[in-house]
This record gives sequence, C-alpha cells and structure tokens, in this order.
Amino acid sequence: MRGKHVLIRPYLPSDAVAHAAAVRETAISGCRWLDWMEEDYPEEESRSWLALSQAAIAKNIAFDMGIFASQGGEFLGAIAINRIEWNYRAANLGYWIKDSASGKGIATEAVRLMADYAFNALQLNRLELVIAEENFASRRVAEKAGAQFECLARARVLDYGKPCHAAIYSLIGDDLLQPQS
Repeated sequence: MRGKHVLIRPYLPSDAVAHAAAVRETAISGCRWLDWMEEDYPEEESRSWLALSQAAIAKNIAFDMGIFASQGGEFLGAIAINRIEWNYRAANLGYWIKDSASGKGIATEAVRLMADYAFNALQLNRLELVIAEENFASRRVAEKAGAQFECLARARVLDYGKPCHAAIYSLIGDDLLQPQS
C-alpha cells in the first residue's frame, strides 16, 4: 500500500535491524504506551517478531506490517490489523511511529491506508482503535484519520502494569469518504 509519504508492506527479514533500532529509539524517550519496547531491544527479538508477523499474515490471523518512507524506504514505524473476528468482520487497528518520524502526519496517512486495505482487500466492516485515555497523540491520529470516538472503557489497557481507561474509536468504510480533519 503506497501513499503520498508512506509505504506499508509486510516485513522482510532484512527489516530486523531497522525495526530494532526504531524500537530502541522510541523506548529511550520513555514510550509508556508500549511496554514491550526496551532501550536494549535486541535485533534477534525483531527477527523473531518479523517471522511471526509473516506467518500470521500467511494464516490470515493478523496483519502486522511495517511503515516505510515512500521515498528512500526508511523504516518509520509499524501498523497492525489484529484480533480479527471474521464472523463479525471486525478487528483491532494499532500503530506506532518512531520518535524521529512523529508529528509529521505519517501515522494518520498509514491509518487511512491500512483501513482502506481492511475494508477492501480483507472485506472487514469495522476497525476498533483502543487507545489509552491519556495517549493524546495517538487519539489525535485516530481523529485526524476519521475515526469516531465511541466511549471511554474503564480499566481497558495497562499503563506501566496498572489498569487505565481507554478511548475506543471506530472506523468503518464510510469514514474514509469524509474529509480529514
């Protein structure tokens, strides 16, 4: 999937070095929303994750992919469709952008591209974005991408191991027809 600034594609084994470096970069800044990120995140862990991601795509279990710059191919972050409920044609959508690439509209463009893929290629009807209540940057991405706020779910996610509320957003196909905010 190619947009104006980003390319979303399944991971390749050769992405492990850039993936691990992006995780470490983001962990150093204290990314509290993704507790698996560590300052010493090893490339071997990335290799394992990328292999698992490829296998999940092959089995239609989840679609974890990399976000790359459309010009030059720099690894910028990750996006995933997971927790798929095929009977209901609904799934979760999550994303993260490395620190040095944040604040540039990359996540918003990636969310819209991945949602288009979900609705057209996968024939899903609904995507849910479950975002920690105080993760204002991610909430803004969801809103700019056209997602609709539905509710605040109590004790839905963890923040440093402690339950915290989450803002639940949804995207359906018609949301992509609306102008971006």
